[in-house]
Parts: sequence; C-alpha cells; structure tokens
Amino acid sequence: MLEYLFFTQEIADKFIKFLDGKDLKWEQKNDPMLGSIVIETSEDIEDELWDELDDHHELLGEEEQKILEVDLADSETEMNAAGIYIQLANGEQTVAQINPEIMNRMLSVISMDEFNEFIETIVSSVEKPDDAPICEKK
Repeated sequence: MLEYLFFTQEIADKFIKFLDGKDLKWEQKNDPMLGSIVIETSEDIEDELWDELDDHHELLGEEEQKILEVDLADSETEMNAAGIYIQLANGEQTVAQINPEIMNRMLSVISMDEFNEFIETIVSSVEKPDDAPICEKK
C-alpha cells in the first residue's frame, strides 16, 4: 500500500478528490500517534501515475505547511512539540521528535523537499552504515 500523510482534513480531502479523479480506491486512517490522517491506496499502479500522486502530494504538503504556519501564528499557545514522520526500509513507520524552534529555523531556510532529502539521507545511512571515508562515498 502507498501511504500519504496529512495533518489537516481539508488537504486530505483535496488528495482524496484527486484519487477519485484517477479512479483509484483509497482508505483513510487516523494515526493517533501523530494526530494525522493517512490515506492509503494500492501501489499496484503505473510508474507515471505513481509519480503524479507523489507530485500532487508534495504540492498539497506545501499548501498544508502554509495553513499550519498560519494556524500556529494565529494561536496564542506556543507549539511545544514537533516530529518527523519516517518510513523505514523494512516498512515500519516511526516519528522522531524534534525541538520545534530548531524545526522552524530549518524550514525557514530550506524547502520541504530539501528537508525530506536530508532526513532520508540520515535514515538510509543509519539503516545501511558505510564506514568508507567520506571522500570515497558517492
């Protein structure tokens, strides 16, 4: 199953509408650990459609980030927790808790794509250690 993570129902509904437009079956689950919405659909699809889904999810993620930033700015209470949703190579999922001030500072200078690439590199390096000198790595 392909899983797509959302933090607002409004954005999840936009993704669901996109899936419906592609005649894809989907299932919505709530993740109480993250307080998030997970939309699952079959991974038995053409690569081109898979890319479309990923691209659309990425665009919606940027829109959702803006909504969450506005909500946070409008809120008088400070966020005291932030986390990164991580998909491991064995299929397990986990959340790494991060200081929200550090997370906000990072996202103020790099894009969400760059941030995700950074996290994926760390996860990959932890799951598949390589003790070669850094100058020899590809």
